[in-house]
Amino acid sequence: MQYSLLFVFSKLIKTMIGITTKKQYNWHAVYLRSRTEKKVFDEISNKRIECYLPLRSSKRVWSDRVKIITEPVLPGYIFVRISLSEYYDVLVTNGVLKYVCFDNKPAVVSDYQINLLKLFVEHLNDKIEVSSERLRKGTFVKIINGPLKNVVGEVSETRGKSYLILRFEQLGYTLQVDLSQNEVEILPTESLAESIA
Repeated sequence: MQYSLLFVFSKLIKTMIGITTKKQYNWHAVYLRSRTEKKVFDEISNKRIECYLPLRSSKRVWSDRVKIITEPVLPGYIFVRISLSEYYDVLVTNGVLKYVCFDNKPAVVSDYQINLLKLFVEHLNDKIEVSSERLRKGTFVKIINGPLKNVVGEVSETRGKSYLILRFEQLGYTLQVDLSQNEVEILPTESLAESIA
């Protein structure tokens, strides 16, 4: 009798605090020590935890040579897809400082945003420019051709160029991709919700 009462009580507590027996995996952003992104990525991957480190290639010119280097798109951050059981496995990794949190809870980054980031990095790697400045809301557009067809973003006029903006509010970063105006279609405000959904 005690066992069944304990089992029912345990199940009730788990239900009250939102723990289910089925593992629920979510993407989270993790803040890292400076210049440890690749090392942390390797270490977390070796723990068999799914992680994503967006990288871009850029050309560096020195007086005696030109070199192509690979660097993180979002310096100081990595994304991990974890359940509650892997939470501390990530935190104890060398180079990891903390999860990006809101209201003292690790912020969840949607699958949609991770997939868009992967698409941007894969197809527009050399056109990505990262800024930590907060950009004002502008006109929302949808890309009408190319590998990012139907992706919705926000336009900002900067120094005469149009940029498609992919916001990651949880991180405080904004990705900018250089696109010509004939590659996008302006969305009316009422159709914006439909396009994002």
